[in-house]
This record gives sequence, structure tokens and C-alpha cells, in this order.
Amino acid sequence: MSAEVARLCKHSLESARVGTEEDKIQNGRDFYKFFFTNYPDLRVYFKGAENFTADDVQKSERFEKQGQRILLAVHVLAETYANQEVFKAYVRETINRHRQFKMDPALWLAFFTVFVGYLGTKTTLDEATKNAWAEMGRVFNEEAQMHLKNSGLPHV
Repeated sequence: MSAEVARLCKHSLESARVGTEEDKIQNGRDFYKFFFTNYPDLRVYFKGAENFTADDVQKSERFEKQGQRILLAVHVLAETYANQEVFKAYVRETINRHRQFKMDPALWLAFFTVFVGYLGTKTTLDEATKNAWAEMGRVFNEEAQMHLKNSGLPHV
């Protein structure tokens, strides 16, 4: 099952590629434009950008770089999903890198809803692909919550 989840997720990411070409850089900006427009309450996690609009994101070097980082992270998740040991290690590393932001632990699962919403602006997602992302999100969240708990941090 994990190989099929990985295949479907990787295929859908063809519409949200990373890279140095302008169209690929724009993919990352577009994620944050979608995010800031549709989830304005979550801007609090982006110090100094709490009042950014999609237009501000478009012009921001910070979100040009952040967009590539988030897309790279999601590509890594999809590329490693079939190897659960590596996938879960990457989840734990992601949690460790985000500790300083004191994020609500419920956001780890919610991210996948946001990301699938963004992908839906780039390509048509069938039910199987949406379900694959939901499954990846579920496994990611299980590992994230276990790691948070084992680290003595807030978890759900």
C-alpha cells in the first residue's frame, strides 16, 4: 500500500515541482499565497508576516525561499514514503526543526489538508490521490505525535 500511496503523491507533485527556474520558484510562492489567503489565522507562525497578503507573498524573497523549502520537504516525504523507516526519520527531523515555533500539535495533520487544497489549484486530483495524501498525512501525524510525546512536548 505504501508504494501506491507514494506513486500517487509523487505523480500529483509533477504540478508543484521544485527548482531554480521561475515557474518552479512560483510554485512555492503559490503555496504560500494559497496558505495566507485561505488560512489567515495561521499567519501568526510567520513572525513579521502576520498581515501579509498574497501580493506581499508574491514580492517576498523570504517566501520565495520558504516556498522552495516547503515543496522540497513534501517531495522528500513522497519520495521516501515507500521506505517507512526513512520517512518516519524525516518526520522526526521535521518536528525537531520546528520546535522553536511552538506550533499547535494539531497543525501537523492539518498541513496535509492545506497542501492538498493547494495542489487542487495546480492540477485535478482524483479521489485515489486525495486518499493517498490523507493516508500519508495520517502516518506523518502518528509519527509526529509520538515523537512530540516522547520528547516531552505538547501533542494530541
